[in-house]
Amino acid sequence: MARHDEWHRIQEGKARVVVGPRSAVFAPVENLGVIIVDEEHEPSYKQEEAPRYNARDVAVMRANIEHCAVVLGSATPSLESWHNAQNGKYQLASMTRRAVDMTMPRTEIVDMRAEVAKTGMLPVFSERLIAAVKTRLQNGEQVMLFLNRRGYAPHVICGKCGHVEKCADCSVGMTYHAADDIMRCHMCGYFCKVPAACPECGNPEYKYSGIGTQRVETIARRIFPKASIQRMDADVTSRKYSHQEILDRFRARKIDILIGTQMIAKGLDFPNVTLAGILNADSGLAMPDFRASERTFQLIAQMAGRSGRGSTQGEVFVQTLSPGHPAIVHAKTEDYAGFSGIEMAERRELSYPPFSRFICITFRSENETAVAEYARRFAHAIGQSAHYRMGGPCPAPLEKIKKNWRYQLTMFGEKIGFMSKRIRAATAAAPPPSGIHLAIDIDSLNSL
Repeated sequence: MARHDEWHRIQEGKARVVVGPRSAVFAPVENLGVIIVDEEHEPSYKQEEAPRYNARDVAVMRANIEHCAVVLGSATPSLESWHNAQNGKYQLASMTRRAVDMTMPRTEIVDMRAEVAKTGMLPVFSERLIAAVKTRLQNGEQVMLFLNRRGYAPHVICGKCGHVEKCADCSVGMTYHAADDIMRCHMCGYFCKVPAACPECGNPEYKYSGIGTQRVETIARRIFPKASIQRMDADVTSRKYSHQEILDRFRARKIDILIGTQMIAKGLDFPNVTLAGILNADSGLAMPDFRASERTFQLIAQMAGRSGRGSTQGEVFVQTLSPGHPAIVHAKTEDYAGFSGIEMAERRELSYPPFSRFICITFRSENETAVAEYARRFAHAIGQSAHYRMGGPCPAPLEKIKKNWRYQLTMFGEKIGFMSKRIRAATAAAPPPSGIHLAIDIDSLNSL
């Protein structure tokens, strides 16, 4: 009802400024003067369900139709937008200083391989980060610690035979949540108790491998016993207004250390935060996605921006096992131009976006044999062409989700109209049979 009322206020001209999520780009504003897309690189602007529109691209097209200006704002632009600015399609306006001339934070890359060499184990916190946090707490300042993985441990493994507990309905491992003493699938939400014994060898002892935000919180409370520590992830912000309540307490300095996932990395402004620690900074680099490096750079740079927003210069500690990776090296100095130059060269060589258009076609069904056969038939109906490069069909990186087997077909090419025409023809020639679902995502941002 509230959305309905606001829509009519806008249509009647009673609201001259409209602020909202991606759907706000369709607001019935008359005499539109400017559209501002903040953090334009964010993948959340792309709707994952039909219609699979990207609000950023819709904003550009609407501005063209309405003859108004559009501003795409970001400290770490998407490579597509950066490419458009470099070739003159967009006009580039650079901000070379922080707001009110705040000093940029000092960033240190912590090589976790050296930490492993000392003890033979990979610790959650390096000695350098522990010392820095203690110093900041002694000065009455606040700390933010970022890890983009919730739960206590992402893997539940038998220490004797190596059996890994996996979700029966999804092709992912179960994540252990210590707060509830359960294993949970982060794909479908299924949860259960940890088995009393390994189903493969009968061993009653399990190992909880890897780290999540719950484990970081547990260890942080042990290392910094006098600090007020709060975790902020999807597990603790499910209640209405809980997200804002945590941020309000942090702003009021009732929390010394805030530990969180991606939701704490962007857009927050706390002047008393003088240290940001990024744990497992390279975890995203292993994702089977050609945008993995770009997203890693963006996350590190965005998280680094949370530190030192007041009068005291901030510090950023980036813990990584890949200290020489370009995404991490250039994020240290927020050198977007340097990173984009390397990444663009690789994309150009492989004809990846922004030098081509990317289409991801996903087939899913509870019948694995049927979906594999239909994917092959659909690919044959599209056919080969010199105007695009086709990959697959093959099992998707996440092969099974919610009991559905998933296959993918990818297409890279410059002529989006030509590729779309071939896909429409293939859909008409080989329509999906009963029980098989077909999803066609043009300019896809998610290939998992």
